[in-house]
Amino acid sequence: MVDGSERLSRVRDRTDELELFISGLLAFTLLAVPGRIFDAWATNTVHTEGIHAHALWFGFSIAVGLCYVVAIALIAHLAIRGYWVGLIGLKTHFPQGIRWDRIPLLGGVSRDHYQRMVSTLEQSIAGADRLASVLFSTTLLFALTMVWTGLLTAVLLAIAGVVGALLGAPDQVALTVLGVAYVLFTVTSVLPLVLERAVLRRRARGLPSERLERAVRVVLRGMGFVLPLRLLLPVQLTLQSNLYARNFYVVYFGAVMLAMVIGGVQTFNSTRFALFNRYAVVTDEAVDHGMASAHYESLRSEHDRLLRYPMIPADQISESQLRLFIPHQPQRDNSVARRLCTDTLPKGANVAEGEQAARTAVACLARLWTITLDGAPVALDAFVPMERRDLEMRGLVGYLPLQGLPPGRHDLRLVWNAQSTAKGRERRREFQIPFWYAPD
Repeated sequence: MVDGSERLSRVRDRTDELELFISGLLAFTLLAVPGRIFDAWATNTVHTEGIHAHALWFGFSIAVGLCYVVAIALIAHLAIRGYWVGLIGLKTHFPQGIRWDRIPLLGGVSRDHYQRMVSTLEQSIAGADRLASVLFSTTLLFALTMVWTGLLTAVLLAIAGVVGALLGAPDQVALTVLGVAYVLFTVTSVLPLVLERAVLRRRARGLPSERLERAVRVVLRGMGFVLPLRLLLPVQLTLQSNLYARNFYVVYFGAVMLAMVIGGVQTFNSTRFALFNRYAVVTDEAVDHGMASAHYESLRSEHDRLLRYPMIPADQISESQLRLFIPHQPQRDNSVARRLCTDTLPKGANVAEGEQAARTAVACLARLWTITLDGAPVALDAFVPMERRDLEMRGLVGYLPLQGLPPGRHDLRLVWNAQSTAKGRERRREFQIPFWYAPD
């Protein structure tokens, strides 16, 4: 019979195989997940504003960053383990290792230099094994930290949302709760270090420090309720005590910051034509006053998903009427609408019923937009609210008559928040949509 300790010993002897299995299973799988996460975020964020939009963004950043950083780390782990396997194979077949006297075209000076620089096979095997194990453990520690951070933030947002809904100010209350929680967490993390120094100073002077010691223990127990220290500390303290502590913290927190930045880079890249480009002639400014595929439904692609621009069916129109769809974006429109439409949105939202709700929506959004066709003003009175499931957006749609216009190019120009002098989200925005009228 094989007892439990012997089975555990066998498992310990095969940790390298278990590491390879876990890394191989997760590494390339995780690379396929961020695309689905991005699709889910892009689909849902257009419908929200305020704290809900911040929550979606935070969850997207955490999840995408976690997937990419862990996948890259596990691929590096696989490469190191592969190198380690190769070294073991060489040691098995060539137990003598490097035979320096049999290397051709290597003089005495070069041989002496390489002998001091190159490790033996045994040392290289041990070093690769150690590096792979450290990288694998650090990756798991990072993954656990990020997952727990996401879960803890989700719980705080849920509590803040409930409290804010009861008080009638969900965004302000939620942000306040998150800010207070962040300050408390920062203070609680630093407080034990400060109290420990005070304890050491009092001990050096021969003074009692029982109260300070009890305070340290109380703070540490409180942190144990918030963080899974029993799960994290065995890995963290082992790595920290056997490696250079400063280097460990730099790598660890650097990975956390990298994970948070990756989501922003992916979003920025999705709104730009190219993340890196050298267009010295056809610049972004030139395209803004030319044609962009996001304005034409027939030319839009997945790359235009985050560009929620006013749209017409195509760049060439043969019908006698031109359909114009103007997306409604809660994150951008709601705050301006609450300021400009106080008479139609008395409670900060459209609470009308029936056809009056549609008229209220059109009347309010008409104050946000200024439209001209070849310089002639276009009224939005005849527009109606529309839900586009194909575009996953809501907005206004109207049909502009083209009878009497000569064939050829015409320019549709839209301005959002035309009177604004602000910067940032509420800045004035202009959209130019050229099209060619070609009646049958």
